[in-house]
Amino acid sequence: MTKKDRSMICNLLSGLSKVKVMAGVVLAVISLTACSQENSMDMVTSEVSKESNVNENSTESNVNESSKESNVNESLKEDNDNESSKKSENNKIEISMEDAISVGREEAVKYYDDLQLTEIHSYDNDYSLDDSSGDDGKRQWWYVNFANENQNYVSVLICDGEIDIAEHFDSNANTGLLDLSEINLTAAEAVKKAEEMGLAGGDPDNGQDWISGYHFKMSYGSLVESPDDVRIFLEVIGISPNGNFAHVDFDAATGECILAEEEVEYSNGDVEWVKFN
Repeated sequence: MTKKDRSMICNLLSGLSKVKVMAGVVLAVISLTACSQENSMDMVTSEVSKESNVNENSTESNVNESSKESNVNESLKEDNDNESSKKSENNKIEISMEDAISVGREEAVKYYDDLQLTEIHSYDNDYSLDDSSGDDGKRQWWYVNFANENQNYVSVLICDGEIDIAEHFDSNANTGLLDLSEINLTAAEAVKKAEEMGLAGGDPDNGQDWISGYHFKMSYGSLVESPDDVRIFLEVIGISPNGNFAHVDFDAATGECILAEEEVEYSNGDVEWVKFN
């Protein structure tokens, strides 16, 4: 499996841990998307074959809705791949999840009225990779998606604090409209909590880590064992204390840790998501 394939998993990581609701990413994502094992990878989710193998162990997902979001972000990613090489490594600017929402909203409202955030995830396409990226809740690239009750939808890709690409759709499924006034946990606070549980940022020099630094996704979701308990999940994605691809999910309203899981791959090729800490 290439790093490209693995990055696609990150964006629908919410589907791995929790979703029996209107939920992709990483994006998604995060929807789940693309670069080679030596290049920057993509937290957008468009291929979920590997995720489907592990969902039965840990989660269930609303495939119809999340796959539509994935198609949206995949379209943006393809356009972005042509543009990213034009940007300078010397101008890297990282912004917070909260600032990314604000920047994305300014663009989104140009297309439709009454838009609300439906999902946001960071995107692993940094020009210079660093295992400390995200340790303050900030990333260089973000996908921010907005929708309204009429199923209008706007997906915005942000790089260096500015709009890179925006696409809008008159009718597109979404994971649920978020009320930002209910969110009391920032990405910076969430990553500190995750660090205390042993989660580390991915090392770009280690081909087994799949990602660089920490990544984030926020959307509605629920645990498979309690599908009716729908909450705003804020996920921190990184590497477990055992060196495995992992995520820690928090309730964005209360700050409560809901789930911490790592992906375990066995010698016979089987994959399982197991809780850690």
